[in-house]
Amino acid sequence: MLNSKSFNSVLNNIEKHDGELIVVLDKLINFAVDKFINTEDLREEIEDYNYIYQIIITDLNFNFWLKVSNGSIIYKKGINRSASFTVKYTKEILIKILKREMYGTDAFMKGLIKVDGDLSQGLRFIKLFRMFLVYLNNGFKKLK
Repeated sequence: MLNSKSFNSVLNNIEKHDGELIVVLDKLINFAVDKFINTEDLREEIEDYNYIYQIIITDLNFNFWLKVSNGSIIYKKGINRSASFTVKYTKEILIKILKREMYGTDAFMKGLIKVDGDLSQGLRFIKLFRMFLVYLNNGFKKLK
C-alpha cells in the first residue's frame, strides 16, 4: 500500500529522471482524481468549485489542467487557454512541496511559484492541493 514514506522514497529515486518523474506524476494525478471522484468526503469538499486550474512545470515537459466542477474533477495534459487560475512551478519546488519539505504558500511568498488568477481561486487551489496531501499523509485513509 502506498503511504507517505514510500511515496517520498519513489520521489527521491526518480526526481533526477524527468521521463520517470512525468510517468509518476501522471499516475499520481490520475490516482488523486479517482480518489476525489470516488471518496464521498473529498467529493463533498469540492461540490461548490467551478474552476479550471492550469499547472505548468516550467523546467519539465509536463503541463496539465484540472477542471473542478460540482464535485467532479477532469484531468487533461496540455494547456487550457480558458483556465481561471494558473500555477507555475519548477520541478524542484513541486517535488519539495510533494515531499512536504516546503509549503506552497511559503514558496509563493518567496517568489518561487508564479500564479495568475483571482486570489479566491488560488485559495481554493491551495485547499484542493492540501486535501490530497493530507489524504496521502494518512495513508489514503478517510479524510475525517
